Amino acid sequence: MIDAVAALPAPAPQSLARAEAAAKEFEAVFIAQMLAPLFASVETPAIAGGGKSEAFFKGLLQESYAKAVAERGGFGLADHVKAALLDIQARQAAPAAETRR
Repeated sequence: MIDAVAALPAPAPQSLARAEAAAKEFEAVFIAQMLAPLFASVETPAIAGGGKSEAFFKGLLQESYAKAVAERGGFGLADHVKAALLDIQARQAAPAAETRR
């Protein structure tokens, strides 16, 4: 019996790059959500101001931290997401390749 995974077509380099970028972005969003309670628990000193602009920039800082953590390897979630995206892509391409034969 032929191994089903071995029979799947190899992804194009462009697909690999897009899957990797999407996986890292997903991990950054996940990390930002994990950081949200941490940022919410930090009180701003009265001298620093606060207000709507602080809330806006706090969100940007949280997002920047999350992207930096994801770029440096993150939690390892991006690798699993990338593998799943490539697997889905290969399985969708496999039936199309069989019909062309």
